[in-house]
Amino acid sequence: WATLALLLIFTTSLAVKRGDFKTCEQSAFCKRHRAVSINTGFKMDWSSLLDNSTHFRAVLFNHESRLQLTVSGLTEGRMRIQIDEQEETTIRKRYIPEQALDGEPELLAFDSVKVEKNHVEIVNGDKQAKAVIHRSPFVVDLYNGDGELVTQINAAGKLKMDIFTTRTRGVMYPDGFWEERFKKWTDSKPYGSSSVGVDITMVGFSSAFGLPEHADTFALKNTPSTDPYRLYNTDTFEFEIGNPMALYVSVPYLLAHNKNATAGVMWLNAAETWVDTQSTESSKGLFRNMWNTVIPDESLPNFTAHFISETGLVDVFFFSGPTPQKVQSQLAKTAGVTPLPPLFSLGYHQSRWNYRDEKDVAQVNAKFDEHDIPMDVIWLDIEHTDGKRYFTWHPDNFKNPKQMIEGVAAVGRKMVTIIDPHIKKDKNYRVYQDAKGMNLYVKKADNVTDYEGKCWPGDSEYLDFFNPKTREYWIAQFAFDKYDGSTEDVFTWNDMNEPSVFSGPEGTVDRDALHYGGMEHREVHNLYGMQYHSATFEGQLARTDGVDRPFILSRSGFIGTQRTASIWTGDNTASWSHLEISAPMLLSLSVAGIPFVGVDLGGYFGNPSEELLIRWYNVAAWQPFFRAHSHIETRRRVPWLFSEKSLASIRSSIRERYAILPYWYDLFREHSENGLPPMRPIFFEFPKEEKHFNTQEAWMIGSALLVHPVVKEGATSVTVDLPENDGDKEARWFDYHTGSPVAAGQYTVEVPLYDAPTPVWQRGGTIVPTWQRIRRAGWLMRGDPFTLLVALDANGQAKGSLYIDDAKTHAYKRGQFAQAEMEHRTMSSETAVFCSTPVGKFDAKNWIEKIEIRGIRSSPISVVLKVNGDEKKELAGWRYDKMLQKITLRKPGVLITRGYIIEFTY
Repeated sequence: WATLALLLIFTTSLAVKRGDFKTCEQSAFCKRHRAVSINTGFKMDWSSLLDNSTHFRAVLFNHESRLQLTVSGLTEGRMRIQIDEQEETTIRKRYIPEQALDGEPELLAFDSVKVEKNHVEIVNGDKQAKAVIHRSPFVVDLYNGDGELVTQINAAGKLKMDIFTTRTRGVMYPDGFWEERFKKWTDSKPYGSSSVGVDITMVGFSSAFGLPEHADTFALKNTPSTDPYRLYNTDTFEFEIGNPMALYVSVPYLLAHNKNATAGVMWLNAAETWVDTQSTESSKGLFRNMWNTVIPDESLPNFTAHFISETGLVDVFFFSGPTPQKVQSQLAKTAGVTPLPPLFSLGYHQSRWNYRDEKDVAQVNAKFDEHDIPMDVIWLDIEHTDGKRYFTWHPDNFKNPKQMIEGVAAVGRKMVTIIDPHIKKDKNYRVYQDAKGMNLYVKKADNVTDYEGKCWPGDSEYLDFFNPKTREYWIAQFAFDKYDGSTEDVFTWNDMNEPSVFSGPEGTVDRDALHYGGMEHREVHNLYGMQYHSATFEGQLARTDGVDRPFILSRSGFIGTQRTASIWTGDNTASWSHLEISAPMLLSLSVAGIPFVGVDLGGYFGNPSEELLIRWYNVAAWQPFFRAHSHIETRRRVPWLFSEKSLASIRSSIRERYAILPYWYDLFREHSENGLPPMRPIFFEFPKEEKHFNTQEAWMIGSALLVHPVVKEGATSVTVDLPENDGDKEARWFDYHTGSPVAAGQYTVEVPLYDAPTPVWQRGGTIVPTWQRIRRAGWLMRGDPFTLLVALDANGQAKGSLYIDDAKTHAYKRGQFAQAEMEHRTMSSETAVFCSTPVGKFDAKNWIEKIEIRGIRSSPISVVLKVNGDEKKELAGWRYDKMLQKITLRKPGVLITRGYIIEFTY
């Protein structure tokens, strides 16, 4: 009954209750920092300067406090700027969330440090970044390798830090400094306010992106007249569109781009953070005295972000760029990448809260085959457990879990079960009792009593994943002899890990609760979800002794989440506005370093119309994580429950996804090497075309495909604007589905509801590997032959790659992969070649079934294949289509592990 009552509480509202969550005005520290209107007056103490080749240190001071500045040189055009309390005077060390970083940042000795009369100039060791630190007022100017000023810290003079202190009788403190009340909860603040804030200006940029997660536009808005963007992981179900309220993920990262430069900044702070953002036009003359160069006086756009955190320190990573690709690489070097996921995870996932029992699972599994719809994973929500006790099975509905899992796996599919961080308070529950006996739970502010709250099981306690013993215990629970009924075909969904506490302030843990080492929850809040899912990742890794690749889906995340989990955007709604906002939300996550992202297809709450569901499949099939999921009170949405026309359309969308699985797989391989997100904004590939900088209704998949779907109710067409310039040449485009050449620029394409595929175009100069033998699961296609779609650019050239390995284990790290680097070169008006060079040691049996070359304006006279080590042979199985300007080579029959050249004579 307790669980039923909680469910009723959660489902009676049709929209988020905004009053349950703070505004900046209700947050004492945010209100104080936002009120800073004049320069706080910090200067650099010239007598304190210290330089030891990799670090520059100085003391900053104003009428209130003295702070320690540290500037560090890092590799690959990165610099780190930290402002902290002075170590010799602080009464409590400020927390740095080092777990978010991919190891200790690699230091690089400075190339030079020059102390001038009023500033210090520091050139990074690779000469790809430079800092100029001004004495009074204190400002840090940051330059890229091209000598352009792209970022300023404290240009508006908003630097402010509340020093850890002891309460003194008779002293007047600001409201909320020592104790703060919100609704019925009181935050005791035993150390007082320790908030910190500073302004960061992206100089020369009119737009900036990032700061996920918010259900808002891709380009960040001006917030002075609204609340700032809030970063505080919360269980905000049925979230509103166009609202800066906090959601489930917090990534304090900004990316700014103009046609000449790209730069990024990362604010390393796991506490609640508010960010005021504003795009302005400023006269360069106002900054003349700050700049180390002679410049004209014309108007200059600036994008300013005022970062305000409840505690922690100023810890800014500067990424100098100067291109989107370089900034992404710098971010990846700092926070890490998503390791190559198992192939099945890129397929289609079928989920709902909840499939009733083993028979229900078997029927859903069989129906996908009956209707010829590919699918890779069936998901089980909380009802599969014994009373919301994780690592258990319902004793009546899931009596034989291993048999059920093996039945799903027998046709090439996997299963995912949900495991949440709240532990049911039950003395008969092994996990609860184990953790109790080992003292593994988060504590109340008294540091003695275990913290308790309400969640799905009712009374629950929360594991402290900052405690190494908790992580060690949790990892062990995934062993097959501990998680009874699980197999290597079962993977994990970590939900409610903000953490969600139905009875807590703002639906989460009290800020003054304590973690391992005496850390207050306020210091680590946004990191908790990542600490949880990273322990789950390690558990999956350990269960096969590191052989198999894990797959984890998490709702909550932070900087670095990408290393151990994929993310979905949480409890959305079956509405057109939620469909439309999905792409901006996923683009924001992608540019902030989290690439394996998706939404609840069809909307978690509510019942989508047939039109909305079809369009949602059209969209989600072209986004990284592809899962249908819905609430327990919604009607079932499996494709065969809709009309025959709808079923055919949905089947077609899913099959289109499976056709490009090789391309998605290669893009995630690319991401694991250089940090580039598979789903990316158009300006990543066309950095000079300003009209596309803020585009959010269309996106690129890798460098090759541009997607512009229908997301408006009743619409049967879209107007696309294809980029016109590709570097130094005219851009060429082709209809992805037919290969027909399409002119660059703006035009309208008809997209009737049931009968048209998602509008997708292939960029000239690219090669897209596909599988055309669609099977019931992607796992079963891993050895299938490839079809290559080759689209020529204006010079008759194209490049691309394909990649395959065992699709499951980490053997690829030892060279057990097969990769083919492919290229089409037009040598003259009479000759062209297509060549492929293999890399890797994996004994792949995949062969090339078909090559379609798009953009050929005349038919060849002859086509000759030369495989390395073999004699040349004439290829007869080819056909030229004059209308579509493409040539199709059928069954060249060469293995991808062989090098070969195809010669065309015209």
